Amino acid sequence: MIVETSPWWREYRGWVFILVIAAVFGAIELRLFSMQVINRPDFLKMAATNRIRAEIVEPVRGRIFDRHGELLVENRPSFTLYAIPWTIKKNPSTVDSLACVLDLNKEVIRRRIGVRGWNTFYPTALQRDLPFEKLARLEATRLSYPGIMFRFEAKRAYPHPETVHFLGYVSERAPNEANMGRGRFGLVGKKGIELVYEDQLGGEAGVRYQQVDASGRITDFLTDPPPLDAEPGLDIYLNIDAGLQEYAYELMKGRDGAVVALDPLNGELLVLLSLPDYDPSLFAGVLPADEWKSLTSDPGHPLLNRAVQGLYPPGSTFKMAILAAAVEEGIADDNYHIECRGGMQLGRRWFKCWNAGGHGTVGRLEAIQQSCDVFFYSLGLALGVEKISQYCRELGFGKRTGIDIDSELPGIIPSVKYLDRKYGTGKWTRGQLANIAIGQGDVLVTPVQLAVYVAAIATGRIVKPRLANRLVDTAGGSVQEVASEVSSLKLSPETLDILREGMRMAVNEPGGTAYWLRNPGLIMAGKTGTSQNPHGEDHGLFVGFAPFDRPLIAVAVVIEHGEHGSTSAAPVACRLMRRYIEDLYPGPQPGKQIRPVAVSEQADSSASD
Repeated sequence: MIVETSPWWREYRGWVFILVIAAVFGAIELRLFSMQVINRPDFLKMAATNRIRAEIVEPVRGRIFDRHGELLVENRPSFTLYAIPWTIKKNPSTVDSLACVLDLNKEVIRRRIGVRGWNTFYPTALQRDLPFEKLARLEATRLSYPGIMFRFEAKRAYPHPETVHFLGYVSERAPNEANMGRGRFGLVGKKGIELVYEDQLGGEAGVRYQQVDASGRITDFLTDPPPLDAEPGLDIYLNIDAGLQEYAYELMKGRDGAVVALDPLNGELLVLLSLPDYDPSLFAGVLPADEWKSLTSDPGHPLLNRAVQGLYPPGSTFKMAILAAAVEEGIADDNYHIECRGGMQLGRRWFKCWNAGGHGTVGRLEAIQQSCDVFFYSLGLALGVEKISQYCRELGFGKRTGIDIDSELPGIIPSVKYLDRKYGTGKWTRGQLANIAIGQGDVLVTPVQLAVYVAAIATGRIVKPRLANRLVDTAGGSVQEVASEVSSLKLSPETLDILREGMRMAVNEPGGTAYWLRNPGLIMAGKTGTSQNPHGEDHGLFVGFAPFDRPLIAVAVVIEHGEHGSTSAAPVACRLMRRYIEDLYPGPQPGKQIRPVAVSEQADSSASD
């Protein structure tokens, strides 16, 4: 007889069941203890986050003034409509309602709300400068739009259209851009002074705390934690002369190009004009895609700041640099003369002078005065590429000037290495070197470089051009000056005297390329230029300074498709210099009589450079 025995655990299964139940409930109790005691501070913080919302208070941007205190950029009051993505996500019908009120496509609204993702409590701008009738309609039925809020903000206004390229503009911070300042996420500088001095202009954001209900509606503003006040941005005073800038704008008469004027003693920029221009207020709100496409596809390239980004062959304005190198190297002394018969034969090619009849015997001063190409062909061939590059860089070409504005280009001053890389080792010709010597071929410069260059000739100093003059804290009363940066030019005084005298003769002596613009009341010095343009009519250029014996202003003008510098760019520059001197010394003074140029005298110019 077989006796079955039960497994041992069957006798203890009651105890096993009790132990399992105890373990389960023990784990639950441990978890509850952890949640209610150990992790209680963290959960309280999370609960407060759900109940309390931190609202960023955007600071007021600093204003921008010219050197005389004229307001160039101001803040005007406006309302901005914001949406909180997380709340809108929970109340999708809000998008449909907003589309009707704002006259916007639903997809456009969703795209704007979700630009930083939908799982965020940070407000996203839906529409800036909200019209009053829309504001009133939304405010009257606010409970029907959970997730929206209004803010009273300052909108940038630019009353001077001629200043747009150096002032720049503000726009929405892109999602991939870091926060500017203390938690700021709204409009930030994107171009020009607005960008370069963003940290100073933008100020520091404040914060206030709101109590919200489960739907995200604001129920109260809290004092604990205490709010943090926003700190307004600093005001900036520029060196720009708004009146002179406007006058330059009028003189250009809608032509494309650039005008740069500065104080040759310290680099203070008086005029920085680029044409064509655009309306910077377009960027203050949410820029529609079609308007952005229209701007970027415009054949006139209005967004291009020609003063610092426009690359042009300098033409004959470059000739002082070549003469400076030749004099310093002992090539062009007092006895150096050439015979100009209207051109020079180099190999199988005839390199013509602009004066097909020839200039006859030409020395150093006459070469600048009459802008003889043959004279400079000879100097270029004698100097070689490396010497030309060395002295041109000393005069500020081929490198950035350091102007306090974004996107400046360095231009091109060719060297042997550059030419070998572009054309092949030893495959470039003496003809290309001759072209370089008259500012054509591979030479490219910016208008601001031309202004620094002519200022260096006028004073013997290389200046770093500056737009900003000082930063002012209106709340604290402190003033921070923007220092000048000036260095001595490594050219002998004798060389500079030759360059200056040649430029004086170009404007004031018969045969000079700008002689028809002479004025006994104000002795100016200058150099005309015409640069070849493969895409159309040639560009007209002029560089100059005044007064001759005590330079107070240096000017560079480039007029695209102006054909001849003597008849397009030179009149603009000379009138600009005269206006500036008149403003500095108003009223009748010795040597300041301004004699207008008669129409009949314009034919007095025999030059076409």
